[in-house]
Amino acid sequence: MAQDYAGPRRESVGIIGFGAIGRRLAERFSNDREGPLLAALLVRERDVAMASAVAPGAAITTDTGSFVAARPDVVVECASPDTLKTEAPAMLAAGCDIIPLSLGAFADPVAERTLRDAALRGPGRIEIPAGALGSIGFLAAARENGLEKVTVTVGYPLERWAAMEAGRFVDLRSIRAASVFMQASARRVALSFPGHLNVVTAAAMAGLGLDETEVVLVADPDARQAWFRIDAVSDSGPVSLRVGGREAPVEEDPVDYTTFSVIRLVKRRSAPIAI
Repeated sequence: MAQDYAGPRRESVGIIGFGAIGRRLAERFSNDREGPLLAALLVRERDVAMASAVAPGAAITTDTGSFVAARPDVVVECASPDTLKTEAPAMLAAGCDIIPLSLGAFADPVAERTLRDAALRGPGRIEIPAGALGSIGFLAAARENGLEKVTVTVGYPLERWAAMEAGRFVDLRSIRAASVFMQASARRVALSFPGHLNVVTAAAMAGLGLDETEVVLVADPDARQAWFRIDAVSDSGPVSLRVGGREAPVEEDPVDYTTFSVIRLVKRRSAPIAI
């Protein structure tokens, strides 16, 4: 006897971290009646009350064991590189897939090996999101056909660079026009700005890797929010992609494509037509 089709299985999601991105993801998934189910949040003690208010149906915990016990199918990490390095191996071993946002963890060769080895052992796997770029599919495709050069250019307003302590490398007060102040490998750039520039690591991992991807950093006094450009050359031809910042004051929280690239990845996992 034919059985009624109940539709695709709703995956359960866990979120590590409750900063701006973690909060936005929790709000979206806790209010989504048809998408993935929000199973658990792993947060700091100070965030427990707020997380409970945002996601009353999820397990809110400060303990890794309790978080894993909630059995999330996929875990979104949006806390810190140290958190990713510390928590990911055990969660992968428990069968949780991980979508990491703190990709700067991969810049440390030892941490990169640890994370890659843990993913190889499984059974959980790591899926790299595009983050602020919105898409890195063209780089991964080009890698299959003679990808030979990738340059990632990142521009930030002076205030943002100052907050990231770029003053170690350039006198920001003297800049009057968009100026390049660093040109180096993706690994060196990621190590120079820990906790930032995850977009650089995502592009490098999709394409030629952290040591072979060239990064250009631009201090742009005319920019109001971040902008990114990727230029790549492969046997399929040259490709350029530019993502501009929103027209919003520099001090505002930059609601870029990062949150929404994660939402897309999570929804895609169980969508009847995956796009």
